Amino acid sequence: MNVLVIGGTGFISQRLTARLLETGNRVTLLNRGVTPNPFRDQPHLSTIRGNRDDEQVLQQAIRDDIFDVVYDFVGYGPEQMEMVVRVLPGRVGRYIFCSTISVYMISDEVQCPITEDQDQAPIMPNWDRNPFGMDYGINKRRCEEVLWNAYHEQRFPVSMLRPTFVCGPGDPTRRDYFWIQRLLDRRPLLVPGSGDHAFQQVYVEDVARTFYNLLDEKSSIGEAYNVASEEIFSLNKYLKALGELLSVKPEIVHISQKEFDRLDISIHPKGDVFPFNTRRIAIFSLDKITRDLNFKSTPFGDWMAETITWYLSKYNGDSIGYEHRGKEIEVINKLGKEQAYA
Repeated sequence: MNVLVIGGTGFISQRLTARLLETGNRVTLLNRGVTPNPFRDQPHLSTIRGNRDDEQVLQQAIRDDIFDVVYDFVGYGPEQMEMVVRVLPGRVGRYIFCSTISVYMISDEVQCPITEDQDQAPIMPNWDRNPFGMDYGINKRRCEEVLWNAYHEQRFPVSMLRPTFVCGPGDPTRRDYFWIQRLLDRRPLLVPGSGDHAFQQVYVEDVARTFYNLLDEKSSIGEAYNVASEEIFSLNKYLKALGELLSVKPEIVHISQKEFDRLDISIHPKGDVFPFNTRRIAIFSLDKITRDLNFKSTPFGDWMAETITWYLSKYNGDSIGYEHRGKEIEVINKLGKEQAYA
């Protein structure tokens, strides 16, 4: 097949690009050239350098070739999707969009396990502490609305995946490393709230594989799918499982969410601190993706062991907020050891 990937060098899309090339597809990447391209010497690969927000760039990419499939990994606003549905209809066979479970989590009325048909639940009042991102979720939902309208009005051949927290080696958010680094320093862990809210991660290779598998699933046109691990953790259980892989027995100290939110260490300008989900239950139904796409997730112990090895052997640097680790310990000491447990 002849495939255009908008993006192609990011956390998920780089793995998809590798799969596409390994299986003999012709691949064109459309991106700004900011992230290093590990595929530049690969046969069957070409690159268009440009901003996908420039309609002329997108028009030129489509004018110069006929694509069976377009994958879009860098669509974040409705204006971008309006451009897509102006330029692409009738000129590509498939359009596969990377969305997010955040389209559900901007509502406080969804019911767990969250099914794909809950994407229009009423948007909650602005919540700046939403761990799934208010603005991000709202903009992705608006992207979806443009695409679904195009599908219903002109049969625009869209499919989309909605991944949850995507993790694994090379994760730019470094969520897992937040806890890995703290476990390895063998000092107590500060956990906001009870640590009992359920959540799901998903291994990046499972996500890339699912995007790839959509190539041969024309029945997925007009459909969206949740993508998450079959394994469900609370933060407490996650830390226990992570500690077993690291041969460290975690000592956890809880702090009320309200009290935690008043601390200056509860936010960081570079990204998430104290992940994963500490504020609400977030469980996503996998019935549809299992039935339609035969999805199976990689066991946590397998992919997390690989992730730990990557961080310890290839990553240089600290986790987000680790410069304030001393302040975390100060808070723990003030709370008192009676709140700790192993």
